[in-house]
Amino acid sequence: MAIGTLAMCYNNIEVFRGVVKMRRGLTAKVIDRTNTMADVYGAFYDFSCMLKSKVDINDPNAKKTLSRLETIQKTCKDSGTLTKRYFIICNGRF
Repeated sequence: MAIGTLAMCYNNIEVFRGVVKMRRGLTAKVIDRTNTMADVYGAFYDFSCMLKSKVDINDPNAKKTLSRLETIQKTCKDSGTLTKRYFIICNGRF
């Protein structure tokens, strides 16, 4: 849930204008579809892909952020459980 909320907040101006939360439907999907560690790895991988697409290359911390996201993705891939995945997010949208 935390990485999903972070993906929503990252480079989102709405954070300063009101409350930013994951929609109930997405929250239900995350809870319903993460029954095994393979599902958890899949969720982390999906949300890290979402975060990676939002990184502004001109940000002074972009290199460090991308490095951390790539570490998350590598850990998920190295788990060997990403072959059968249920996508929580579709087309880069929540």
